[in-house]
Amino acid sequence: MIDIDRFSFDVECPECRFATKIFYRDARLRDVLICRGCKANIQLNDHMNECRKVRRQVSSAIADLERTIESFGKTIRLNF
Repeated sequence: MIDIDRFSFDVECPECRFATKIFYRDARLRDVLICRGCKANIQLNDHMNECRKVRRQVSSAIADLERTIESFGKTIRLNF
């Protein structure tokens, strides 16, 4: 299973607009980060549990992909 806690993305500091890289885990746990530009504290807020919803959607999509790949294995044969 893919660990989405390690996916990273950039967020802008609300004070100086400097892009700071965070991990999905940081957002999920609502961590406080320090901006690398202005050194302000950035409180991450998982508004309406969006991180939980995304994790569920990603897990569902991966399960669908795995089922699709398994079905190919039963119908497609490669001869070399």
